[in-house]
Amino acid sequence: MDKETEKLIRQMLYEKTKAEVLDILDDIETSEVLYVYAYNYNWDNGFEIPGKIIDQKCCDLSTALMVFYRADGFRYMQEKDSKIEGSEDWIRFVERLYLKIVHDTYQRSEIKFRPPLNKVQIYKLSRSLKGSGSIFIGSIGTEDLDIIL
Repeated sequence: MDKETEKLIRQMLYEKTKAEVLDILDDIETSEVLYVYAYNYNWDNGFEIPGKIIDQKCCDLSTALMVFYRADGFRYMQEKDSKIEGSEDWIRFVERLYLKIVHDTYQRSEIKFRPPLNKVQIYKLSRSLKGSGSIFIGSIGTEDLDIIL
């Protein structure tokens, strides 16, 4: 990642208002910027910005999966067949993202994603996931963008 792109992401993270970040996201054309920004996003700031990220045309599968797990998607998958506990905003966000991922909304890219799960969690999920749900437990891509800014 070049210095200008890194500078833009840092500004979005630490200097810009939510409204300014939402405007900037409209002009983002690469999944790499979305991934690094989302990787560093402060989830105490709510679901509006991540919602915008997952709706961008350039959002790829690795970014969507990373956002899903960062939003506690693992808990959602464990509870989705029963009564899910959590805020309505969280439930709506993670449910919508889960369905977008399962319905192949996102293209694969070279951005590396490895589920943040241990072997026991992967085993339990693999038993409950069917068909396209297996995308949640496999690794994809080779370009590591897990950069802390």
